[in-house]
Amino acid sequence: MLELLIAAILGGGAVAGAQYLGSKRIGAAKPAGDLRGSSTVLGHIPLVASKGLQRYATYRGIFLTNPWVYSAVTKLAQDLARLPTHVYALDEAGERRRVRSDVPTRGPRSAAMQLDWILHHPVGLSQFAFWRGLMIDRLIYGNALAEIIRGSSTSAGIEGLQRIRWRNVAWVEEDADGLPLYYEIRKGKNPYGTTRRIGPDDVIHFGRGVDPENPCAPSPLESAQHTIALYEAVVRHLKAYFENAARPSGHIEVDGNLTADRAREIRKMLEEVYTSPENAGKILVTSGKWQTTSESPEHSEVVELIRLSREEVAAIYSVPPPVLGILDRAIMANVKELRAQYVREAVGPWTTELESELMSQLVEPVPSWRGLFVEFLLAEQLRPDLEARADVHQKMRHLESIDEQRRQENLPPLNIPGASDVPWVASGAMPLSAFREGSAFMQEAARAYGRRLAEAALSPNGHHEPEEAIL
Repeated sequence: MLELLIAAILGGGAVAGAQYLGSKRIGAAKPAGDLRGSSTVLGHIPLVASKGLQRYATYRGIFLTNPWVYSAVTKLAQDLARLPTHVYALDEAGERRRVRSDVPTRGPRSAAMQLDWILHHPVGLSQFAFWRGLMIDRLIYGNALAEIIRGSSTSAGIEGLQRIRWRNVAWVEEDADGLPLYYEIRKGKNPYGTTRRIGPDDVIHFGRGVDPENPCAPSPLESAQHTIALYEAVVRHLKAYFENAARPSGHIEVDGNLTADRAREIRKMLEEVYTSPENAGKILVTSGKWQTTSESPEHSEVVELIRLSREEVAAIYSVPPPVLGILDRAIMANVKELRAQYVREAVGPWTTELESELMSQLVEPVPSWRGLFVEFLLAEQLRPDLEARADVHQKMRHLESIDEQRRQENLPPLNIPGASDVPWVASGAMPLSAFREGSAFMQEAARAYGRRLAEAALSPNGHHEPEEAIL
């Protein structure tokens, strides 16, 4: 496989040599992310050299040009962004109670409602766009940043959250404990523009402290840098193969009196008339003698190499291949299980990180918000089909009321006191409220029990059978 890859790279290297990846310069000059100190913030991945020129790819360039990186990152980001975000508070009995800021109130919002409002109304963006952008930064660069907008309009002193693109982070200063001391943020896209300094208490840094050796987390792409470099080299070769006919299917043998001008003329004629896919199959007319050579490399092996690279990219993001549309070994049974596994093993850990960072960097430092909890609900992602949900509702009737189950189906509650607002026992399908002390059911049960006792007292054996029936 390695020899094949070297042959593929050498075959395309004669005509390939592009110096751009997307819109980002990746030639001998280092990318813009490698300015003062920013190599530890953004970084780059070295690619296979071309014509002796070292090439680099920025994380952003890889995201935009590698289809499997793009698919895995956007899939995770979108699934996380559409999760419901809830704020909970503890009541006097220690039970969790959801806090909602969308319910109309007569007076000003409470501190808990202000937190819920801030999480659902980021500055300048929709909630979906805010979390999607943050997760794309976290999955590409390994870090994401949201600025805490402070003001006096709320009792907590926080008015909102505003996303900061990680590409605008020029420098992260490290303190003695290995944690961020301050952040230097560039204004706009100009890498040489002015910067402003933000302290760690004024931002939520997703990825802070994950790497014990650095205040910033490493990019997940670093673990696949060789796979990404080889994939890009193979794609470059195949692109050049079809654009410039890099495949040496044959050569022209001429006499020994060939001059340099005549050689250039023959080469130009062949390139203009016979190269590129549109010119395939044309009749070759030349004064030289055509010599056929074998095709190299075997493109079936190159396709297999590309297939392996996409599976490695899926592995670094813990996304099962069928979720990305790779259905080579997929069947209905394992696709259904892998979907649930994806939610539990891929989406689940990211929600835990988001919740913990919001709690430690946003909620807990505010005294009026202590005792509040932020959660991303995975129930919507794990939601089964209608038949499966009906079976679950039937089995959960002793734990959930009818109104609770109707809310899960986005249906209005029935609001029948003592019937639809309480769970039902499994046997006899009766509401648990019927067993409360003083209820009509319990009174009738007591009367029936008294009658049974009275009847038992009329006969020594406790039945209506005659005495002689007793042996």
